[in-house]
Amino acid sequence: MRNVLLIIQNILKVTFRKKGNILIYIFLPLAGVILSILIYSGAGSSALRIGLLDHDSGHLAGDLGAMLAATENFKISEVDESEVNNRLLNWELDAVVVIPAGFSESIYSGEPEKVSVISVKGQDTTIWIEQVLNNQIASLYKLSRAAKGDRAMFDKLYGQYRVGRIKFDIVELEDKMTGKNMTLTSMGFLVMFIMLGANLITSLILKEKRDRTYYRICSAPVNSRQYIVANSISALLIVMLQVILIQFAMEFVFRINTGVSHILLFTILMMFGAAAVGLGLLITAFSGSSYMAGTLSPLIMTPTCMLGGCYWSVDMMPEFMQKISYFVP
Repeated sequence: MRNVLLIIQNILKVTFRKKGNILIYIFLPLAGVILSILIYSGAGSSALRIGLLDHDSGHLAGDLGAMLAATENFKISEVDESEVNNRLLNWELDAVVVIPAGFSESIYSGEPEKVSVISVKGQDTTIWIEQVLNNQIASLYKLSRAAKGDRAMFDKLYGQYRVGRIKFDIVELEDKMTGKNMTLTSMGFLVMFIMLGANLITSLILKEKRDRTYYRICSAPVNSRQYIVANSISALLIVMLQVILIQFAMEFVFRINTGVSHILLFTILMMFGAAAVGLGLLITAFSGSSYMAGTLSPLIMTPTCMLGGCYWSVDMMPEFMQKISYFVP
């Protein structure tokens, strides 16, 4: 046991003697978490910048524009017809709402003119605006049908409609989906770097064989089993350090809620670390040189991480790939 401890001490000393290794084993996993935060920091809903082009001079058209301006997450600004295309193409506006001439009169007559929504961002942007417009225009159409062409009756009904419009109390809810995605991405980066670190530390065996250090160690009262056990434990200790630092940073620095207890998450990640160390030893056993190991590692690690869900959710993959993912760590 003493020999194993001495080998572990030597491996850790040699490993962390190089500042580059400190960067790989300690700071890269933290950088992965920071990157995931940056990716999802702007994932919340932002206000849509909507231009309003009003060709109608009636008060119903004006009220329609005022209703859009009062809608939460809509930022309304009036535009001229000559600048619509430029402002859309320059991404200054997300969409432009065009109220046609005679819109107010068409409401009175019971045949509402179509209000157009122009955007270069597609239906994902326009459907929300169209839904708000259609709801309002549908209400005006029903009032017009009830008034049966009597403009005075319509104005009376419309006035009562505006006064009696339903009021809503707005309660902000936490967007847990964004936090969940951030957590999954952070875990994905951590898993990737754990596998990278485990492969690098086990590849030291090949380096020591090439430098003849391995044979000098084995000439001492140390057998090959003790040497492999020491390398494995050294890799697991580095994995443990990574996991502890990342869990601490996620909990107390970045305030990321993983949704599971610290002990359970630590246990799961250490089990994965053990699998990653075993994979690293397997690559080392089948590699005749450091070059071959360095070639095999990314060829095995990258597809494994992809299938395992480090880069994207497993649910996004085809069903047959989801079944394959059960067989990777």
